[in-house]
Amino acid sequence: MLLVSFHGGAGGIGNVYAYDTSSAPPTLNSKKALQGVTLTNPELRGLVSANSMLYVVNGAKGASNIVCFTLPGKTDQKYHFGYVGEFLGPSLDAKGKFQNAIGHPYALLFAASQDGSGTNCYVANQDTNVVAQAAVSGKGKSAKIAKGWVSAYLKGLTGICPKNGCVFLDGTFAASQNGALPDVATAATNVPEANGGLAVEFAKATGTDADVTGKSKPKVQNSVRDLAVSNGVLLVCDEPAKVIRIYSLADGTYQGASKALAAGPTHLAIFNGGLFVSAGDQLYWSALANPVTPGGLVFASVLTAPAGFKVGGVTFDEKTNTAYVAFQQGTGTTGTGSIYSYGLGTKAVLPPVFGAGTVVASGFADTPEFLLFVD
Repeated sequence: MLLVSFHGGAGGIGNVYAYDTSSAPPTLNSKKALQGVTLTNPELRGLVSANSMLYVVNGAKGASNIVCFTLPGKTDQKYHFGYVGEFLGPSLDAKGKFQNAIGHPYALLFAASQDGSGTNCYVANQDTNVVAQAAVSGKGKSAKIAKGWVSAYLKGLTGICPKNGCVFLDGTFAASQNGALPDVATAATNVPEANGGLAVEFAKATGTDADVTGKSKPKVQNSVRDLAVSNGVLLVCDEPAKVIRIYSLADGTYQGASKALAAGPTHLAIFNGGLFVSAGDQLYWSALANPVTPGGLVFASVLTAPAGFKVGGVTFDEKTNTAYVAFQQGTGTTGTGSIYSYGLGTKAVLPPVFGAGTVVASGFADTPEFLLFVD
């Protein structure tokens, strides 16, 4: 089964599409794979299957949460996922500003805690521009942000702190180069790039994003994006800096970054010992060594998007050695896109060789974001 999330928002596609991949080409079986809950103008992003559930990131600022669903049974409802509840949400002040690390989330992943105490989840957040860490509980049905920042590495960076000490949002694992952000209640300490600070770019807001005086105010335009885990490290897309940053899962120690790509990276996927990165109109690949090091990330382009499109989410069917790739044209609900499938030949051939693409779907009334193959 192939799942697709869309940009969403007012006028956008506010649910997940489910495709039957047992047919060739795959067929659309449900435009409402998420059942049992009404999400108001959601902006669905990351999709993760873990803990026998489906987790869906809702980046809409009014929600800024992650919701979870039961996996379907092998029945006539096998393309429907039943609502369980909110897995993780934000903390908002009286003005609706974000008080902890969760704010406009984009991507999610799970990893066993390095001390063996349980499972943590990591969430990339666009508006706070941090990666948050939360402890998973309730058999995967909930997660909790700890008080204070959770990176031992950040706690040791006393040299960057002002006289009254460093300030970070609760739950911060990887911090921002600029901690004073428009929709965040607390101005966090700026972390230099050399210490793993994530870059952020601003744009002037218009319309509903303008403040009450009618003057436009800045808003976060480009910031942290997708995440991946490999051999004890967290890999993070720093879109403005056009690099993949590397942090130790054990204590958050910053280990460096890849060389800059030609465009900002947005999506990551790990398959057959390699890291795939969507950046602009290219899909890049690098082998993943153990340990993962900045110098070991050597990217080569393995796929170019059709003219006028960018590469979005990527996912893989391991049994058939098939890649599914989303292509994006335009942005948000004014954009569109398509999904292609590609045979990768034999797994022994690396970098992987993409065969001729087959159109799975095209002409969407919204921009496709993330893809997830569920066996």
